[in-house]
Amino acid sequence: MGSVRGKIRLLWGRLPADKGVLKETMKKLLLTLVLGSLTLGARPATASAAGSSTAKYVCLIVLDGGKPEYITSRLNQLPNVKKLMQHGRWYNNAFVGSLMSITPPDHLVIGTGSFPKNDGGVVNWDWGLHSTGKISPTFQAIESYTDNYAYKLIKSSGTPTLAGMIHKKYPKGIVMAGSGAHFHAAGPMGGPDANWIFAYQRSNGYWAPFTISPGRPVPKSLLNDPSLREKMPSSNDSTVPFTYDPLVLGHQDSLVMKFATRSLQKYRPRAMLLNLAEVDTVGHWSMKWKQEEGRLYKAFDQNLGQLIAAYKKAGIYNQTLFVITADHGMIQSKNRVLDREAVVNQIKSTLGHKSIILTNGGGSAGPTMTSIWLKDPANNERMARAIFAKKYDNVSAIYYATNTDGHYQYKMAGCTSCSPALVNAYNYLMSTDAGPTGEDIAILLRENARNSGMPEMPGRHGGADWGSQHVTLLLSGPGVQDGTSNHPARLTDLAPTIERFMGISPDARDGIVLADAFQSPDPADVSAQNASDTTLTPIVTALQARAAGDIRLEAAGKLANFVPSDEVIIHWKRRWAVTIAGAVVLVGTVIFLAWAVAEVRRQGTGLKWTA
Repeated sequence: MGSVRGKIRLLWGRLPADKGVLKETMKKLLLTLVLGSLTLGARPATASAAGSSTAKYVCLIVLDGGKPEYITSRLNQLPNVKKLMQHGRWYNNAFVGSLMSITPPDHLVIGTGSFPKNDGGVVNWDWGLHSTGKISPTFQAIESYTDNYAYKLIKSSGTPTLAGMIHKKYPKGIVMAGSGAHFHAAGPMGGPDANWIFAYQRSNGYWAPFTISPGRPVPKSLLNDPSLREKMPSSNDSTVPFTYDPLVLGHQDSLVMKFATRSLQKYRPRAMLLNLAEVDTVGHWSMKWKQEEGRLYKAFDQNLGQLIAAYKKAGIYNQTLFVITADHGMIQSKNRVLDREAVVNQIKSTLGHKSIILTNGGGSAGPTMTSIWLKDPANNERMARAIFAKKYDNVSAIYYATNTDGHYQYKMAGCTSCSPALVNAYNYLMSTDAGPTGEDIAILLRENARNSGMPEMPGRHGGADWGSQHVTLLLSGPGVQDGTSNHPARLTDLAPTIERFMGISPDARDGIVLADAFQSPDPADVSAQNASDTTLTPIVTALQARAAGDIRLEAAGKLANFVPSDEVIIHWKRRWAVTIAGAVVLVGTVIFLAWAVAEVRRQGTGLKWTA
């Protein structure tokens, strides 16, 4: 490289100084030719370098809860991922980019390119309905998919879906979506326009696939394929409770990847939208999460290699765009909590015991923020300010919803030691939920903090904290510009970017096309990304700074942290050990007492009492 630069300087200097315009023209021509040759020499030969830059197929893989460091920390152990990275685009600062960093809303954002306020109002697992004072049907229930509730809700929003846009280009093309246990990921991501959507469940002693898209059945040749199901084992060979991962660690995700490979061999789908659920499960429940995430990623890489081989055998590898991403991040929070019960009790003591429709949503586990729906939204502001005034530990900011003639907006009730940049970041994230279904009060937490509830589950996500927001994003395939990008790519940007790669004009929605992922980007896309970068880079920087500052303060013991007595974490194995030990002691005591009574009776036989 140094010798080439020397030649440039030498030739540059030899241009006649007295030729004016000719010299400048020659300079530009020489520079263009030399830099062009350098670029071609520096870029390794890839599939995308040959043939058309338009992808005809797409394989989107969502590593549920996949933090970027799960890949970057062990890249040399993942040869297939590494090869995609070498010939692909990696985004260092990719983030969820909308408020609720949890599975159903984020997979719908991936599948539509729209924020929750615009994609049907799916802001959580479920949400409060002011019109009835009740809780909406939950996206955590399989019935919400098998009875078409979820798909009708998405359809009614009018937002374009990735599956629908692909069908416009390829009317006879197949778009499939699927997962293992996370039907609540596959359903929203495939939406109402995917041809078939599958998930896995326990069935007659097996872990087997089934259809979750009524009227759009998965072919029986796949559902009944014996190689795509597995007999239920007696142990999952991990520290994750068997309830949450019913197969040997890694096998659940492997079945999904095998299902994709077999689908490709039999039906050659235009798009495969896959969720791998075990990454999230291990992140939540594992007591050896670094070790067990490592096992998962190595297994994923092997399965990815097999899927890539199937694309090559089908002769369409060079026409396929691969996207590897995540729906949210994950934090480990064993002992930093917001006392959610105290917050709930404060609201009830102020507004009445029946004043709350819902707190959080999706079960009793506490995410990294608190969402509250009140029966009377007129109380939003005063209650939010009253909660902030209590100065609960681990609270970063509190917002409340306003509605002026159908215009929804979030306003801040207070922020703890927040810079103007952080306030701007929070304002942006809150705006993505600002609609009829959005929470009335949102409590954003400090980094690595969680709501109280289910203390035996150390891994959490769900809010505006950087640990929950930071996600994996890699694109590789025809027309992809290799290298790394610091642009804060969001989940909303995936659908329009994929569509552009497939030669589809993206429909209007909240996301943009990631122009820097293209070897030959559209000028309009470049302008849009530059404008987006100006807005989003300060937001990501502020979230990262807050995270780094909180971690330093926690290490120094300078973050106040009251832990309720019922939040003392006892791992489920330890609970069993304590239970068994207690049972042994109890049984031993009973046996001893029985022996003692019998011995007293034996020795007392024939004795007479005297006064």
